[in-house]
Amino acid sequence: MYNHNIPQRALNNETPIQAMKKWQAKKPELFVKRVYNQAGLDT
Repeated sequence: MYNHNIPQRALNNETPIQAMKKWQAKKPELFVKRVYNQAGLDT
């Protein structure tokens, strides 16, 4: 969960979730499930 919220240089400074959402918008036929940001518990 930690790396999903940190922008990555390899993804043009986007978080992996942002990159997946853009990819899903371009090619929805490749995805079976909806891409969403699942927040974890604060402990």
